Amino acid sequence: MRHEEVDEEQEDSELFDHKLIEPILPCKDVNNEKGLASMESHPAIRIAMDESLQLGGENQVHIVHDIDLDEDVLELLGGETRIVISTNNIMRYLVFFAKNLDAFFTFEIEVLDEKKEYRTLTITNARSLARVNASHVQMPLAFGKGWQYFYVDLQSVVHDAFGTQHVATVQLRLMASCRLLRVFFQDVKYSYAELPLDLAILD
Repeated sequence: MRHEEVDEEQEDSELFDHKLIEPILPCKDVNNEKGLASMESHPAIRIAMDESLQLGGENQVHIVHDIDLDEDVLELLGGETRIVISTNNIMRYLVFFAKNLDAFFTFEIEVLDEKKEYRTLTITNARSLARVNASHVQMPLAFGKGWQYFYVDLQSVVHDAFGTQHVATVQLRLMASCRLLRVFFQDVKYSYAELPLDLAILD
């Protein structure tokens, strides 16, 4: 995981207040503008938990305590498990912290481009080569051991794959198996040390 020393005196409220960083998972706490809500309260997680119970078998969505981070995280297990998060975000970068569970993991991003067409970006460790068609690009994910810090330059991917400009991200679909700590958008490529403390992993 890419890691830089974090300044514990860093003030996070300015970034949140000016909406330069938008937390998606967990989302903002509506009762505390400077903090994040609990994982359990996230509507998309609650729906995914209900769906996994209906699917049964090895499909599971639950909140677990990760001993490496000493934090509660979201765990997705099973071949049919997924969490779907609707959004409408214009920011260029999507960032996520995920833990490799030695299994396949897929992250789908649905975007709207300048031609008013919907495109799907699929990032997965189940592929070794990239593939592009008119509305879909599949990209391999180099998923190392343990917790990893990933960022996706949405503008660059959309331009390289389709020759158009990214306008907005409209949906995120995360498919098992993995553990997730944070998912958020940011308007510029902040360094790890510039992240609000609530969005960073403190080693």
